[in-house]
Parts: sequence; C-alpha cells; structure tokens
Amino acid sequence: MDFYKLNEIEDWACIKVVKYYRANSGQKTWTKVLDKIKKDLQIVASDPAFDARRKRKAQEIIDSWKIWTSPMKRNGSQYNLKYQKVEQQVLATGNAVSVDNRRIIEKRRQEDQDDREETLDERNKTPLTQKKKCKTESENRTKSGRTVVPNYSHFYGESITDDDASENSSSSSLDELNDELVTQKNDHFDENQDIQIDNQNSSTLTASSTIETDVESNQKSLKDLLGGNLYCSENMKSICQYHDTLYPDENLIDLRPNSNYFKKLPFKILEPYFKELDDKIENLIPLNIHEFLIEFFHQDLTSEEWHIKIDDLRCLDQNDWLMVSVIRILRRTLPPFIMAFSMGARNPLLNLATLEKPHLNSFVHPCLQASLWYISAICYEFGEIGSKNHVKRECADGVGHLNTADKFQLVYMEGSRINAKNDKEITDASKISNNLQTIFINIIKDNIKCRRRFPKTLAVFGGQSFRLRIHLQFLNYCEGKFCLNEVDNANLPRDFTEMADFVFFYECVIKWALLAREVKEGFEKSRSQQRPSRLSYINSLNVVNTL
Repeated sequence: MDFYKLNEIEDWACIKVVKYYRANSGQKTWTKVLDKIKKDLQIVASDPAFDARRKRKAQEIIDSWKIWTSPMKRNGSQYNLKYQKVEQQVLATGNAVSVDNRRIIEKRRQEDQDDREETLDERNKTPLTQKKKCKTESENRTKSGRTVVPNYSHFYGESITDDDASENSSSSSLDELNDELVTQKNDHFDENQDIQIDNQNSSTLTASSTIETDVESNQKSLKDLLGGNLYCSENMKSICQYHDTLYPDENLIDLRPNSNYFKKLPFKILEPYFKELDDKIENLIPLNIHEFLIEFFHQDLTSEEWHIKIDDLRCLDQNDWLMVSVIRILRRTLPPFIMAFSMGARNPLLNLATLEKPHLNSFVHPCLQASLWYISAICYEFGEIGSKNHVKRECADGVGHLNTADKFQLVYMEGSRINAKNDKEITDASKISNNLQTIFINIIKDNIKCRRRFPKTLAVFGGQSFRLRIHLQFLNYCEGKFCLNEVDNANLPRDFTEMADFVFFYECVIKWALLAREVKEGFEKSRSQQRPSRLSYINSLNVVNTL
C-alpha cells in the first residue's frame, strides 16, 4: 500500500507497479503479482485514508483492468513465443533437448524478461521523437549490406561443430534469417505500442482531472440547492466539520462501525452521535413487539409443531397495525427457514457449496420484501435488476421503489453466497455507497423538475448480505456531505439451536423498514405543501442542469 501513498498517480503505470511489487512482495510470477495489485487497488478505492484523486484513479484502473494490464500480457506472450522459437532451433540442429539445455533456456528467458522491463521503463522516460531508430542503426550490417547472422550457440550451452554446421547450414541459416525478421517486426510493434500507451496515459490524466472538477462542482451545487431544506442535527454537523479537517476532498462520511473514519472519531463526538442514533432507531420497536418475539422464538418445538404454530399466528388487536404487519411477515418468511432446519445434514444454510442466488432468493430477499411491503408499502424486487439510477447501469441484487405517483427508488441491495471471499465484502460495500449517492441525487433532480418542495427527512437505504450476516444502512445528506449510517446488523439463524437469533434478525429488518416508512410519509406530506415560487423554481432548474 505504500506505493500508492508515496507515488503520484501519474506514476501508476502497470510496468512500474509490477516491478515494485516483485521487488517488495517476494512474488515473481506476474499473474500472482497482478492479483495482489488488484486486491490492493480495491482497498485503495474504498479507504478514506486516501485522497479523492487516488481513490478515483484506483477505481479507473479496476474498471479498465484489461487495458491497464495489456503491456504485461503482451510481454508474456512475446516471452512464450521466444521460448518456443528456441526449442524449435534446438530441434532443428538435431540435438536432443536435454535437461541442461532446458535450464539454460529458462535462465535465458528470465534474463530477457528483466532486460525487457528495464528497456520499457527507459522507453517511457524517452521522448517519442527519440524512440525511432533508422534501419542501419538497429541492425548489425556489413559493408556489403548483408545482415550479420547472430550467434545462437549460447542458447544450447555448447558449441556447434563444423560437421553439424555443414549438415544443417541450409536449414539453420533460413531459421536464423526468419528469427531476425521476427525480431525487427517485434521492435517496430513495441514502438507503436509505446506510443499508444503514452496516449492512453495522457487521456486518462485529462479525464481524471475533469472528473475531479465535476465532482467538486456537483457537491457545491447540491449544497447550495438543498440549503436548509433538509434537517441536520448539531451532532451530525460537528461530525461533518471534523471530517472536513481530515478529508477535505471527500464527499462521503462512512459512519459504519468498521470504517476507518469511524475509528478515528474522538469519543466526545461519538457519544452524542450514539445517543442520537439510539433514540432514533432503537425506540422504533415497541415493547409489546419485542416481548412477543422473545416469547415466540424461545419455544422448544419440533419442525411440525413450528409449522402449526406459524399457521395459528393471529393478532388479537387489529388496530395495532405494526403487530399485524409483524404477524404477516412471520407467516410469509419463517416457513422456508423451518423447512431448511428440518433437512439436517442437507440444510442449505449449513452447506458451503450453496450458490448465491438460491441462498438469497430463499432466505434473504423474501424477508426484505415482506418487511418493506407490509410496513412501508415499498415494492421490493430481486434478481439482476438494472436501472438508470445505478452507476454505469450496474445490476443490483435487489431494489425497492415507492408505490406512490413518484415511483422513486429508495432501496439498493447486494448479496453474496455463504462462502464468499473477503474481497466480495469490500467490493459490494463500495458498490452500494456509490449507487446510493447516485440514487439520492436523481431523487433531488426529479423532485425539482416536478416543482415540489423537499421532505424534511430524506434518505435512501442500502442492504448488504455477506455470508450469513446482513448489514442494513441508510444514507442521508448534511452540510455538503453524504453520510452513510448503519441501522443494524444480524446473523441468519442456521438450525433449531439458533432460533433465539430470529429476534434480532427480524427486529433489524423491521427497524430498517420503519425508517423507510418515515421517508415515504415525508414525500406524501411534501406533495400537499404549497409549490415553490417560479423564481426559486427557475434557479433550482439552473442548478440541476449542472449536476
């Protein structure tokens, strides 16, 4: 990670990065080195410790990974071609390819690879006008104009006798001439590739500087546009001010418990934030709901008894809309878990080979769908869902829209299989935060174009299912910054011994849905308010066009 902190983004060329990693990581195979580089770049792209320019550059490299690594792949193919040519030359002389000969070939191949990397580094530093050489300088020619045939004896580890040379003079001379022509062609090809790489680097630098300017102007315009329309507490304002001192170029404040910025916050700022978040979220679950869940899931029943118990669930007080919604959620989502628990060793929640879609579609998505529909009347659909609200039209595992006339998208969800790699968690977290910001900005645009006032409470909601744990979040806006907060997280129970964990699991999902309900009610109230003046409407439209 030190390379990305100490070197400017202009020096993040593939050859230089690979050379640094080979020298410091102890890894020599370039494919493994590239895998290590990609993992580190994913961390850089989502780590608040790096400035905005470095994070954007890391994300650009990941998005154009094939183009960025193409110089290394071309080098590898050329080495393989040269290796095959040497073997053909050995066979053409009639000598058997012994173990010693192969070792010599491998050693020579490694030396050529090191020389090749040094040559490419020198060419990158040399002006383009000095790269091309005339034909007489690039070739070793005699006075008669003929090319001197190179001596290939060092490839074989032994000298060629006069008898062998006389027997193979016609065939070897032809092979040597072809080899020289291929070498000249490769040199010309490399010069063209160097020019193309330089052009790509210059265009990338121009694009990155343009993106940086656009992001800064967009954030300034969005702050001027929203102004005091959205409520922001004093605790959140102090967090935003502290964030400005550490990361002035960042527009996202990651307040999830495992984020680097959250760990750097002093306790005097965290304490009032914790109290505010607890008062806002933990009090959403009434005492009667909590006691009902505790009593219901602490029963010791068989699978058949659980099914009967679920079918018999009824709400005695029909005026308690939240209790009615909880009963409906349990009756719809709990039976698949009971059926999985009753399968014993074939339980899909205990099988590490369970694929991502069957796992999410059977246990995660139905719980989110039922909670959002019965509590907040949000239409949640799952699968590979694409949308104009997503960055680069990315497909989400689950999305949720309002069922009102606006049809705003409020929910974005990503999931993984049970034995997913650690990189998947980082990638999905970055994907969720980026798309939530885009969704938020699009809601602002659509609301202004319809000439309506903003709701006092505006937020969008993200969800991440990694292995057997779900993380539910919401993103709001305060003091020119996007703030990503965690609602709660919970484990998915795996068998009958973990039935008590359903209390925290369902409370986590219910709290998330209740927050979404508040946002929906805010939109409904804003539709009943008087429209803004035409002057304010025109000014807002002018700002929207810059977003």
